[in-house]
Amino acid sequence: MSVLAGAAMGTIVIALVQGNFGQSGARAMNVLMISCMQEVGPLMVALIFTARSASAIATELVTMKVAGELRTLCRLGVSVGDYLIWPRVVAAALSCMMLFCYFMVAALICGAFTTPQSGLIAEIDSSLSQLSASSLLMGLGKSALFGFVTSASACYLGLSAGLASTEIPRLASRAVLVSIVAMLLLDALIAVLMNNLS
Repeated sequence: MSVLAGAAMGTIVIALVQGNFGQSGARAMNVLMISCMQEVGPLMVALIFTARSASAIATELVTMKVAGELRTLCRLGVSVGDYLIWPRVVAAALSCMMLFCYFMVAALICGAFTTPQSGLIAEIDSSLSQLSASSLLMGLGKSALFGFVTSASACYLGLSAGLASTEIPRLASRAVLVSIVAMLLLDALIAVLMNNLS
C-alpha cells in the first residue's frame, strides 16, 4: 500500500507542477523530493500504518484484557510493558521508517517516469544529488515518531479498556481516531517548531 501511495504521489506531484507551473523536469523532481521527504511522505505512511495497525493493536490488547490473559501474565510475574507494549511500539517506529523508504523510492521512480524531458536515470540522479542529510533524517525521524505515537496510543487505549466484550469494537475505532488526531497535532507542532528555529 505504501509503494502504491508513493507511486501515485510521485505521479500526481510531477503532473501538477509541470502542468500548472510549467516547470522543468528537474525542478518538478526537486519539488517532489522536498514535499514528500519532509511532509507528505511521513504523514501518508503514518496514515496508512494507522489505518491498518492501530485498531489491530488495540483490539488484541482489549481482547487479552477481557479474556483475563493480562491478569495471568501479571500473576506469572511477566511485565506487560516489557512483554506486550515496548515490542509493539519499537516495531511500529521501525516499520514506519521502512515504509517511508519504500514510499520515497516509489515516488521518485514514478515521478521520474512522468517527466518527459530527460531519462529516468538522469532525473533520479539529479534528485538524489539535491538530497540533504537533514531532509532525509527529518523524514525518517517523523516517520518513526508517528509510528511510535500511533502504537503508543493504541496500546494505551487497549490497556485502559474495561472487562466487557463490548469494549472491543468501540476501542478499535477509537484507537484509529485518537492516533490520527495525535499524529496531526504532532505534525503541526513540529512544523511550527521548525519554522521558529529556522
